[in-house]
Amino acid sequence: MHTSEVTVPVRAKVRFEQEGSRLTAVEIVRDRHSPVISSLYGALLALGIVVSSYEVRAKAALLVERIVMQRQDGGSIDGPLTDATKATILPIAFEEPEPPPSV
Repeated sequence: MHTSEVTVPVRAKVRFEQEGSRLTAVEIVRDRHSPVISSLYGALLALGIVVSSYEVRAKAALLVERIVMQRQDGGSIDGPLTDATKATILPIAFEEPEPPPSV
């Protein structure tokens, strides 16, 4: 049997923070300096989720964003809403940025 390994640069790493079944925050590490919060904010709002805290740190060629979330009514994000929130965040976190307009 023959195996091969291909190394692909990591474009993003996403880590969800939970307290029990309750989703509380997400940390997104991307290999470029283009924050996802502007795209993510509207998508979360459509689910009834608001950002209660946002931190961003630049580390060499990486951008680290930590977003603490809660429901608009102040309740916790749990059950099916946790799955929907994760499903909304992941494609945005891994999305390629739009190329700059040509001049």
